[in-house]
Amino acid sequence: MTGFFLSCSSSKVNIDELIQNNKYQEAITEIDARLAENPAQPELYIQKGKINASFAQDTDPELRPEFYSNTDQNFEMAIEYGALNAQVATIDSLRQQYWKSEHNAGLRITDNDALSDRYHLASIHFKNALILREDAVSSYKNLSVAQFNQGDVDDAIGTLETALEYAGDEPTEIYENLGYLYLEKGDPEQSAYYYELANTNLEEDLNLAFGLVNAYISNGSNEQAVDILESLVANNPDNANLRNVYGTQLYLITSGIMEDLKSAYSNNDTVLVDQILFEAEGMGDEAETQLIEAFRRDTSNTEYLESLAVFYNNLSAQYLSLLPSAFENDKNELENKAYNLINFAIDYYEKLVAIDANNDEYIQKLSVLKTLKNRKTASADN
Repeated sequence: MTGFFLSCSSSKVNIDELIQNNKYQEAITEIDARLAENPAQPELYIQKGKINASFAQDTDPELRPEFYSNTDQNFEMAIEYGALNAQVATIDSLRQQYWKSEHNAGLRITDNDALSDRYHLASIHFKNALILREDAVSSYKNLSVAQFNQGDVDDAIGTLETALEYAGDEPTEIYENLGYLYLEKGDPEQSAYYYELANTNLEEDLNLAFGLVNAYISNGSNEQAVDILESLVANNPDNANLRNVYGTQLYLITSGIMEDLKSAYSNNDTVLVDQILFEAEGMGDEAETQLIEAFRRDTSNTEYLESLAVFYNNLSAQYLSLLPSAFENDKNELENKAYNLINFAIDYYEKLVAIDANNDEYIQKLSVLKTLKNRKTASADN
């Protein structure tokens, strides 16, 4: 009788041996049979998780999610059925190992310029990685980059918003990236919201500062943009780009003031006209100063030269537009101001044409400005 029992016990299938021989399906069948008899066996769930991970790694990346999901579920069942500390440590180590394999594969593919569909392939690996470690913020960030480069802005946003759940006390980079993505999506209000959340110290992070400024500009919040730019220019006086953007925003505010001035003239409000005239001249002068300072710091930059030409051209047009509604005793001063600005605009458009003689826009603007000037000269002669 004793021999019979020994014979039965020795005939029990060796799961480790099946796994070593790559007989994974037979091993799972045996594990399932034993768990059906007694589910409280954490070690068996760990073995089953390892087998599913092996299945995953032996198949194409896009077919791995089911196996990795099974791996994750097996590990969770092991913990639920009272895995010992050492077993939990093993589970954590295996998760890290499998996650790292998928995450690093995604990074390698992302860096492979020879692959035309590298971002699509990398996305698959990052998604696989996140099945194994849903708290892996670095995988969310890289997945978001891959999704954005595929043109999937909404998916990239959703990925980063999920990442925020696991970002802990340092979500600044995610906030900044969300600000950028929402701006790309065409939602400047939400972009500004995230850039503001990321705002720890704009003076120390010009990229973040520019992001927030761009969000405000896109949202039509020019005064908020100017508030930031004023501080940035004060702290970075030699940054030509900052001054150019600042000057442009100051002009846009000036433009709004000029519209208010036109309304004040139409309403025959003499007190308001005097007040707004003073404000418009002051804001316009500051805009001019910043644009000149930007160009002075980089005279080879055509963008800064064009900013000045456009500024003088547009502001002159606005002064001319005031003439029909202006008070009679103001018209001469306003007209002189307009033509003084036209002279500056001609000067800068001539510089632009000298640089780019085939630019039709420059040539047309210059022609219109010279026509206006000639009419003024002819009128004065008469």
